[in-house]
Amino acid sequence: MKLLGLDTALNACSVAIIEGSPEGEARVLARIVSPGGKGNAERLLPVLEDARRQAGLELQELYGIAATIGPGSFTGIRTALATARALGLALSRPVWGITTTEALATAAAQPGIATIAAIDARRDEVYIQAFAAAANGLGAPLQEPALLPVAAAAAQLPSGPLTLVGSGAKLLRQAAGPRDDLQLSPAAPDPDPAIVARLAMQRPAPARAPAPLYIRPPDAALPAVAQPRAQLAVTIQPCGVESAALLAELHGEAFAQDRHGGWSSQAFTDLLAMPGAFALLAVHNDQPAGFVLLRKAADEAEVITLAVRPRLQRLGIARGLMREGLQRLNQEGAAACFLEVAEDNHAAQALYKGLGFAEVGRRAGYYEGPAGSSSSAASRVNAIVMKISTANPA
Repeated sequence: MKLLGLDTALNACSVAIIEGSPEGEARVLARIVSPGGKGNAERLLPVLEDARRQAGLELQELYGIAATIGPGSFTGIRTALATARALGLALSRPVWGITTTEALATAAAQPGIATIAAIDARRDEVYIQAFAAAANGLGAPLQEPALLPVAAAAAQLPSGPLTLVGSGAKLLRQAAGPRDDLQLSPAAPDPDPAIVARLAMQRPAPARAPAPLYIRPPDAALPAVAQPRAQLAVTIQPCGVESAALLAELHGEAFAQDRHGGWSSQAFTDLLAMPGAFALLAVHNDQPAGFVLLRKAADEAEVITLAVRPRLQRLGIARGLMREGLQRLNQEGAAACFLEVAEDNHAAQALYKGLGFAEVGRRAGYYEGPAGSSSSAASRVNAIVMKISTANPA
């Protein structure tokens, strides 16, 4: 049984190929760890190819693929996981998801000693997960991975002895004060891809592809008085069905005041499966800020939905998403794009008009009224139908 392990969640681009059985030892056929967390999206496939050559096999010989799912860098999590899912689909192989905390703790586990995996999340915070002591290997997890201030995490450490591992281990050790029952593990602060693969090998093949584990809450916005003039720097990247749960989360936040709230993860999975549908995700400081979902059919397209985290609205994110989406539609041969907007949503109308959309029709009573209003026809809100030539966005 040969398995591929991938990790780009923290500060390295790592690939390993192992061979073995769930009950026996595993032999490492190839293992490459390329330090540095930048540019992993571009580095991963070349590193994977080097590992394949080093192992002397074809990808079709793999039994399955394992990837870290977080916690860690938002972009890094998506890089390895999207690659693993794509390979699994192309090769018809199972894909496992392994948390970074479990991979780190497995490398550091010592007999009879509990293990704490801690990852520096910056801003005086750590991702943390505790594992019980075991006679051999790693004990059972004592909690789900969590994001905590360093001081709070240190205050919650159980009595020792404890082994601390990960990029946040020293921060915890310092914050814990004068304790002589804490030891720092010499294990690497990034997951070992061979361990990622080995953990997967010991588990049954999953029925579904893994989803990313995102923990960090949204970044704070600029002060309200500055928001109308501020422009928040974001990167815009495509995303697919692997991000359905994240899109549902963002949509739910943006439309929390809507009568029906946001759409479900399954709804986004179904929408993204439609022919011609695609989504663009805006990321700020490695955290998701908003998205737009569009669909092209022949030479026309439509905006299905646009959502930005409430605390990050009025900072140019929606405009950037729309401009990028319209540009891509134009490149793919769509001559015009349509959308519907509620008659009482004046902020959205201003955004679309500023981009060059013009009203071309109305749909009476298309939207339900605000939450708490009656369900009568008189309480329903008209939809304004707007259109733009994708060749001429403002």
